[in-house]
Amino acid sequence: MTEYPPTGDGASESEPNPLDRHREMMELLSQETRHHIVQTLLGHPHHLASEAEIDYFVHDKSAGAVQNALDRLVEEGIVAVYEHEPNKHTRDYPYKFYGFTEYGIDVLDQFNHLKGLPFARAIQEKTRKTAKVERHEEAPRPALPDAVEEALSFEGDPTTDGTEATDNS
Repeated sequence: MTEYPPTGDGASESEPNPLDRHREMMELLSQETRHHIVQTLLGHPHHLASEAEIDYFVHDKSAGAVQNALDRLVEEGIVAVYEHEPNKHTRDYPYKFYGFTEYGIDVLDQFNHLKGLPFARAIQEKTRKTAKVERHEEAPRPALPDAVEEALSFEGDPTTDGTEATDNS
């Protein structure tokens, strides 16, 4: 493998410029639909939302636009699809949920999104929801990785008062 000489910023030509990567991440997170999805996941009581929940909170975009934005966040490693197999054959509960990855938490922390957790939660708690969205919000779901769960907890969070917020079965 050929080693390329460092460029003016210290990176070799085969490596992306860290400033360019920083700008790309800023653009990724600031695009309106993706930004709303991130805020929805931050405010969700379990930080794992079904597609129906996300569609409800990102109400001014089509389901296709929301799905494209989710796909992009998954592709970039910010968000992952977490499946809860016991719900797969249950009519009223979703089995696929979207939530942050450890890498996604690092990126959100770097861009100070985690500081808004209490505010995002308050907005979701005060939002009137349909019966379907409430049912999805209460559905059993898989556990997030411990590091993600820990990064998304905050003092006064009613879902982390010592009780189990997710169904790990």
